[in-house]
Order: sequence, then structure tokens, then C-alpha cells
Amino acid sequence: MVPMNRTGRGQILLADDDVKLLAQLSSILEKNGYAVLTADRNDRLLQTIAGSPIDALILDLIMPPGDGMAVLRSVREKHPVLPVVILSGHGTIANAVEAIKCGAFDFLEKPTEWERILITLENALQRSRLEKERNAFLRDTLERYQMIGASPEIKHIFRLIEKVAPSDSRVLISGESGTGKELIAKAIHLRSERAAGPFLAVNCAAIPDDLIESELFGHERGAFTGAVAQHAGKFVQASGGTLFLDEIGEMSPRIQAKVLRVIEDNEVCPVGASRTAHVDVRIIAATNRDLKEAMRHREFREDLYFRLGVIQVTVPPLRERREDIPLLVEHFLAKLSEERKRSPLKLSLKALETLIEHPWPGNVRELRNLVEKIVVLSSNDTVLKEEIEFYLKDNYFSRADELAPSAQTLDQVRRNHEKETILAKLTATHWNYERSAEELGVSRATLFRKIKELQIQRERY
Repeated sequence: MVPMNRTGRGQILLADDDVKLLAQLSSILEKNGYAVLTADRNDRLLQTIAGSPIDALILDLIMPPGDGMAVLRSVREKHPVLPVVILSGHGTIANAVEAIKCGAFDFLEKPTEWERILITLENALQRSRLEKERNAFLRDTLERYQMIGASPEIKHIFRLIEKVAPSDSRVLISGESGTGKELIAKAIHLRSERAAGPFLAVNCAAIPDDLIESELFGHERGAFTGAVAQHAGKFVQASGGTLFLDEIGEMSPRIQAKVLRVIEDNEVCPVGASRTAHVDVRIIAATNRDLKEAMRHREFREDLYFRLGVIQVTVPPLRERREDIPLLVEHFLAKLSEERKRSPLKLSLKALETLIEHPWPGNVRELRNLVEKIVVLSSNDTVLKEEIEFYLKDNYFSRADELAPSAQTLDQVRRNHEKETILAKLTATHWNYERSAEELGVSRATLFRKIKELQIQRERY
């Protein structure tokens, strides 16, 4: 074995019992900028891989001692990202097929032109770099979207995610607003075979019914007024990945029927198109409504419910898993303190008890917002109970202060009153625009105009 210093192009291990070939190939690789290690026996090959950083392996299958295929399987098992190129003088189709099945990048038969070896090696290294970058990205993303909790309810959801993620089964997530339904959907996606594909989220309650068809299924140029160009809908954009349909319970019956057709046929028909397009997408849906109650009122299709809810996940509100609050607080404090480049804060025992006892009607979203306020406004390293109580009280009274007539013009008072009335009605109807408009005594168009004018937004976690 002749070790060389590593270079920018990578370090290659040549394993062959033909000493002359080793010398020739080493010289060519070194001239092309690679560092080279060599081994003329399988036992030395395994020792070298265990003790040296290797970027690629060029391997002869017929080399003592032992079986070359067994060595290949061992290398791939212990180093799954390491690219292996087989260079063998005893090549058969059966050997090549078996080597590829065992994870070899390519199978080259001796004698082989040096140019082909160099091209194959470069391609193998390129794929290895992409795999490493992808794995690093997935690790970072998984850490970013990790779920926090130790309660039995959350542990059950963790186990469910691990079981469900590898499959392509559709998932329906139910829970109150702010409980982290989208976080669960992302966790499922990132642990699935589709992790490298797109994850697209659509809030069905935030898009007017006359626009959501185009948003989901796409449209052709000239399909309707304003359609100046062809548009690929979310089903097509998410092909190869996951489409998250949030607030699925607010979708109109007409759009529900079209979504059902996509699920049944794996095809979409854009608005104005005469032909369908195939899509390969996993659907995860979420709702804060009782869909069974909605089905009884004929507001949600029963067949779509059973299609979407192959696997059902129910997320409990924060008040029903209070043992998770200390872990969530610790996580948010560390994360938000790091983002704002300040030393991590600590909570006194009484302060933490106050947070645990709070009912948290806004669930995890409300807790995170409060912790962010603490990180931004607190000037002490240790946060006391009185400060927590002030922030909680401030949360409640801040809206009342905004509505105080004494500090506002009549127009401001009117706008604030309209905003509060519309927001309260939307919340009470679970953001059902049609029902809200009816109960407010206005048209849907007027309601959407007011939502835009008053800048009413639905908070998301």
C-alpha cells in the first residue's frame, strides 16, 4: 500500500492483485489530480477503508482472500455513500448484474480505455457528492422541523410517523389551530422516499373558490379572463413529492369532487384543457373541523373523507399534554435566542409553572409567540413569574387597547370594529367563507374585499 497526500479531486483506493495494472492506473489518476491508495489483497483493502478517508473505490472482484462479491457487499453496508467502480478481467453479464444489485456504480471489463475509467470515476464522484449534499440537507431540515414532546400522546404520533412515512398512504391530520399539523406533514414527507421531492402546502381556506381550481389543477392560456399564460397547478408542481392540503374541510363540494377524481385516476385536467396530465403525488390533508359532523350536514363528501383518511392522526391540544410545555419552552428559548444572537434565557420555577397552568387557547403557536416576545423584550437572564404574568396579561389587553376609541378617529374605530367582527365570525365558522358571508349578511365578494382591505390574515403555525 502506497499512501499519497489527498488533493482537491479526491482520494481513490485501487484494489487489484495485478501489480503492474496498479502502477499504471495510479500514475494516470495522479496525473489527473487524484490522490491514490492501493491494495493488492481484500484484507488490506478493508483495513485501508477502515483507517483512511476514501472518496471512491476501484475494485477487482477476483482478488485473494475471499469472495469479491462478499467484499463488495461488506463495503456497501458499512459505507453506503462510497462509490464503487468494478474493474474486472472476468466479466460476465451475471457478474455485472449482481455487482450493480450489490450497489456498485458501474462494471467495467478489462482491458478498458483509461479515458472511460476517468469519465466513470468522475461521474461516480459527482453522484456521491450529490448524495452527501442531499443527506446533509435532509439532516438539517429534519432538525429544523423536529417535533418536541414526551407525553404519551406525542410519542404515539412519533411512532405513527415512523410507520407511515415510508409508505405512500394518504394521511388525514386533525387538530385545533396551532397544534402543529403542518409540522407533522413535513415530518412524514422528510422521512419518506419522496424526501428529495417537493413539499407544497395549500391553505384551502385562504383561497377563494373561484381561484382554488386554477391553483390546484392549473389552467391553459386564455382559459379565463386574466389567464395570460399557462399555469401548472400544485398537483403537477408537487409531482414526485408531497402535496399538503391544509384546512381541507373548507373546500367547496365542487372542488372536493375534482380532488377525488385526481386521487382515483392520478390525473389532473387543467382549466381550459382538453387533455389530462399524469401526476405522481402523495396527499396529506389537515383540518381543524369535525369532518364527520360536516358529512352529516352534507358539507363534506363521505367518499373523499375515506380516500383521504387512509391513515388518521389526531393531534391533541397543548392543554391536554402539559408535560410537553417545559420541553417546548426550552426548545423555543434556545432556538430564538440563537437566532437573535443573545445568551440563552432561563425561566424560574414559578415562571415555568405559570406557563404550564395557562390554558393556551392558541396552542403551540401561541406558546412560541410568547417565548419570542420574552426573548426580544426581556432584559434579564432569568425570567420571573411576574414577567410571564405581565406578558400573558399584555397579550389579552393589547387588542382592547388597540380598540380604545379615545385614541382613534371614528373611521379607525369603524375599521377596527369591522375587522374584529369579521375575524370573530370567520373563527366561529372555522373560516367557512360562504357561511360567514351569509351570517354577516353580505356577499362572498364583499367578504373577500373586506378581508383584503382590512388585512385580515389567518395565523399559521
